Amino acid sequence: MKRLLTTFFACTILLAFTSGALANKPVKVKVFQDAFVQGGGTADEALGSTTSGRLRVMKSNDDDKYSRTTYLQFNLKKIEDFKTVDLNVCIRVYPSKVDASETFTMQVYGNGNAKWNESAITFNNKPEKGEMLTSKEFKANDNNDWMKISIPADAMKELLKNSKKGRITLVLSNDDFNKTSAEIISKERTWSNGSLAKREAYLSFQ
Repeated sequence: MKRLLTTFFACTILLAFTSGALANKPVKVKVFQDAFVQGGGTADEALGSTTSGRLRVMKSNDDDKYSRTTYLQFNLKKIEDFKTVDLNVCIRVYPSKVDASETFTMQVYGNGNAKWNESAITFNNKPEKGEMLTSKEFKANDNNDWMKISIPADAMKELLKNSKKGRITLVLSNDDFNKTSAEIISKERTWSNGSLAKREAYLSFQ
């Protein structure tokens, strides 16, 4: 009887520990649609299905051929409660040719009611950015590295509240141009052998 009780309590403790660990495991949601738009002569071109699989961010407040903004759409209808949320992107930052020590600043905006499709969005028909959620500085790097951008949980909850069927848009913008730029791997990116890179942006909730 003593051995049975010992086994029972051991199993109970193990189950409680396992349940707690699973409860604390982050929920990962991959990007549903992604695209970047560009001004100048390509202002009416949809660049969301480009073969390069690159999303570009640079000089977003202008309207010339170097003005680029990235749009990310997520389906969050299964997300209920969370305390933290992080945007994870595989990003390469190109340094300024004038001053290599300059960092790249990226603003993240949120729109809970944006209607767009990656095969049709252009610079001239892009939706509003919405409210700014956060910003982050990045140092130049030689490769696409995974970077985490923390987003205020309350702001994300407000986006979800105002969304239709849980679909929200995050807009990646470079509002303060200093001759640096960034490139993020898209979900369409493939390696030289034709296989998907599988390094698309995702949100992590906990």
